[in-house]
Amino acid sequence: MPTTADWLVLLAGFFAAVMNSVAGGGTMLTFPALLAAGLPPVLANTTSTVALYFGMPGSVWAFRKRLAEVKSWILPLGIVSLVGGFAGAWLLLRFDESVFERLVPWLLIFATLLFLLNGPIRRWLKKHESPEPEHPKAWGTAFQTGVAIYGGYFGAGIGIMMLAGLGVLGLRDVNRMNALKALLGLLCNTAAVVLFLIKGAVDWRLAAFLLAGSIPGYLFGSHFAQRIPATAVRVIVSIIGLSIAAHLFWKQLNP
Repeated sequence: MPTTADWLVLLAGFFAAVMNSVAGGGTMLTFPALLAAGLPPVLANTTSTVALYFGMPGSVWAFRKRLAEVKSWILPLGIVSLVGGFAGAWLLLRFDESVFERLVPWLLIFATLLFLLNGPIRRWLKKHESPEPEHPKAWGTAFQTGVAIYGGYFGAGIGIMMLAGLGVLGLRDVNRMNALKALLGLLCNTAAVVLFLIKGAVDWRLAAFLLAGSIPGYLFGSHFAQRIPATAVRVIVSIIGLSIAAHLFWKQLNP
């Protein structure tokens, strides 16, 4: 019989999928829910990544026409996204779990700040329209490599990091940027998920509850995304992220 923790994980999967449809940041709910269910931090992170991965191809498919408009960007940024995602996942599994445990509160704070900057960055991009370059610059490819490494290692907030980077690189059409972001995120997570599966770093029972919650969550979110205030979602998720980070800091100081 499902436990209370199982139902918590299922609800987290549902609301995380709704969040991803509205404003992104679903990991900010699934990761702490899996921690509360008793998983150690690294396993909670890998399980969350694998479970949420299955909703990503649908986002890429929805942007398939826009991807044709940025096809010259796909190969260079796609390659480094695969390589970086694999490298980040390897680092996560390579080092002792205590390293990740010490970093988690800082990563949550970092992800929360990125999440809060989502709206301002999008507004800035809309105001600063200019001709778009045909290819990404070398330093932009290097930046995306770093983003992908972070994505493979933890991943929360990776979407807004990519949007910011693509904006600085010169892309201005938000739909094109979202299309490229969706594809690069899928490639980054594909590399990470493959390694997690090879290493057996997944709690399949809780992943199934996350997936069971996320499927109706994506359906609900896709229909009601325009009716749910993204600002309210960001505020709620940011409070959750900062609260969990504070709790983890307290646990580190009071083992």
